[in-house]
Amino acid sequence: MTGVLSGTEGAVTFLHALGKLLESGAHGESEAGGDALIDEIHAALQALLRHNAFPTFTFRLGEVEYEGEILEELRSWPWCSRLPAAGVERLEITPGTTREDMQGFAQEVISRLYLADDGAALMELRGQSGIRYARTAAPHADSTEAVAPSPLSVGLEEEAATLEWLNGEVLDHGVVPTDESAAVVRLLSVAMHSEREVVIPLVELKSVDQYTTSHSMNVSCLSMALAEYLQYSRTDVCAIGEAALLHDVGKTRIPLEVLNKTGKLTPSEWALMQTHTVEGARILLASSGHMELAAVVAYEHHLSWKGDGYPKLSAPRQPHPVSRLVQVCDVFDALRTRRPFRPPWPHDRAVDYLRSKAADTLDPEYVDAFLSMIRQWEPRQVSLDAAELDEEPSSAPMQPA
Repeated sequence: MTGVLSGTEGAVTFLHALGKLLESGAHGESEAGGDALIDEIHAALQALLRHNAFPTFTFRLGEVEYEGEILEELRSWPWCSRLPAAGVERLEITPGTTREDMQGFAQEVISRLYLADDGAALMELRGQSGIRYARTAAPHADSTEAVAPSPLSVGLEEEAATLEWLNGEVLDHGVVPTDESAAVVRLLSVAMHSEREVVIPLVELKSVDQYTTSHSMNVSCLSMALAEYLQYSRTDVCAIGEAALLHDVGKTRIPLEVLNKTGKLTPSEWALMQTHTVEGARILLASSGHMELAAVVAYEHHLSWKGDGYPKLSAPRQPHPVSRLVQVCDVFDALRTRRPFRPPWPHDRAVDYLRSKAADTLDPEYVDAFLSMIRQWEPRQVSLDAAELDEEPSSAPMQPA
């Protein structure tokens, strides 16, 4: 692909590539040919996502509608009718979509055409968050009501309840349930991309007892947003989001009376609190899956970008870049959140603090990027009722998407 395509041209190019991939699957072409087509559709999708972070297509009556506009170039496209026959009348895509997601989606469509699966509900392919598809009733001709819901009208209660359950599992068994942690990150990413521009949903719980839960979700969202703003690859954004989500997992080893103490910590309590970085790294390294980056971030997120702080290093060194990125987001959310020992800082005061610590404690490049990002993508608060979360059965985690 050469040159820069407009949003509509990008949509047409993407759908033509999708059609070629589906035709290939329908005719059982070679695996090598499939790989080339996967590369082509992935490149077309990335070009489209640069124009629209959450593209949505509707297929009906031999037409393709993209963002409320009929794509005239695709009126004779054969998959206009074939996709609805496979239960795909509406297709939603987010930046979480990978090459493997597209390949899995194509295989699902082909199997539905030949196995006549009903596919009546909005669904996601197992293990991925980038593609959603559904049957959808055709709108009435005189209908002018918009049906796109506000991205924050649906809260993050399920994700918060899952993280509460996850921390309980860590406390009981000493390891992180990695499927559930990855599922929370994927769903946070979907929430962030539920509008035309990136949304940074920050959770506010009514009880300080859930500070670690809300703070971990917020740092994950802020860190993914910052990584995306800096144009990291999608794989790296998700890895950073998971590392950020789990950066305080070592606090499961700290007694609640110390975590939630309203007064100043004693020297022995402060020494105990500082152990959460080492304990977090140990928990993550003992967990299944590839948690090395998360372990590094858990260990380093209280080190300054010059190597001071804790845990005390035998020789000062600069922490990993992801640790430095997460630290900026960690400090910002900690200041903006109500704590047992102080009220939340106003936005401007927290911003001034970040500026004052740039080049001293915090990496100045990440501080500058973070402040630019929140000017463009203003964080929005999502208020969750902690009492409602406590009603969730602690033994019933959310299933990974």
